[in-house]
Amino acid sequence: MIESADLPWLIASSKKLLGSDHKHHALLVTGPPAIGKYLLGLDLARQMLCERPGERPPCGSCQSCHLISSSVHPDLHLIMPEVLTEDCHAAFLNHAQRYFDPGQSSQKRKRSRLISVESARQLSEALLETSRLGGRKVALILAADAMNRNAANAMLKVLEEPAGETHFILVTSFPYRLPSTIHSRCIRVDCPAPKVAEVLAWLGTRHEIEEKDLSTLLLSGLGPITINELLTNRSVAAISTLVSYCLGEIYDTPDSLTLTRLCEEVGADRALRILQNLTLETVRESVRQGAAPAREGFFGNLGFCLRAFRKFGSARETVDSAVDEQLALEDICAWACAQRT
Repeated sequence: MIESADLPWLIASSKKLLGSDHKHHALLVTGPPAIGKYLLGLDLARQMLCERPGERPPCGSCQSCHLISSSVHPDLHLIMPEVLTEDCHAAFLNHAQRYFDPGQSSQKRKRSRLISVESARQLSEALLETSRLGGRKVALILAADAMNRNAANAMLKVLEEPAGETHFILVTSFPYRLPSTIHSRCIRVDCPAPKVAEVLAWLGTRHEIEEKDLSTLLLSGLGPITINELLTNRSVAAISTLVSYCLGEIYDTPDSLTLTRLCEEVGADRALRILQNLTLETVRESVRQGAAPAREGFFGNLGFCLRAFRKFGSARETVDSAVDEQLALEDICAWACAQRT
């Protein structure tokens, strides 16, 4: 299991977070997706609850540290979207489980990508209680942007007026999605994006793969930890093919049937994330160069990329709703190919 100490690009952020005596009751930890922010948030919670407060990093041997490692610390309150349990650090599971809605636990349904208002209410009520171990209480909220306005409002009072020694750690890759009422009550700590060379070196030490193939995977925008998991599970072929296809390295003229099939193999939500990131990379390159990049492939046209970025984002929301996922995917792929040609 990966720990934050295994990630070289988090060293500076870890020293900044763990090396300070945080007196403000709410921190907002931000940064790109899948770089290890959740692990950093857990480390910070572990330090706040450690029975030896002078230890930095936390001691790892006191009762509190052992309880966190066993996922049973009564004063660590953790909420996150259910979908994160699919690839979740073991220390998160039991802490998060108590705030999932038991009425929504059917194995047949898709795991929710949202933090429900009921989970937020349960957390708020629990934080009003006295600390079980007589020390601090820490609320760790992963993917905090997954709270809709109702869930955020349910937490707002306890966030404004925390009871006793209550501390909040909100972690998100998309801070702009948080309501301003939440954002304004937190001290923000940004984790910078890892350098490509750092990620290539880290993945290269863990997997036998050509650097060119790794560079193709990084263009997906999925983040180093996600790519590491995919490489471990040997499930990167479809992603590499989709990226190569969109970059014009496979086939001459994109068509909607082929694009839809490749997206199906990757998975609708993940494929749309990849397509959206590829449009974003074209826009970023144009900003760096001061002109539209001369790039081959599906996303070589800057005007198309500007339109497609928002369209793919809207399509991701549609796929997450009750609308037929297959039809939604076919529709967006047909739109993209029609606009591009």
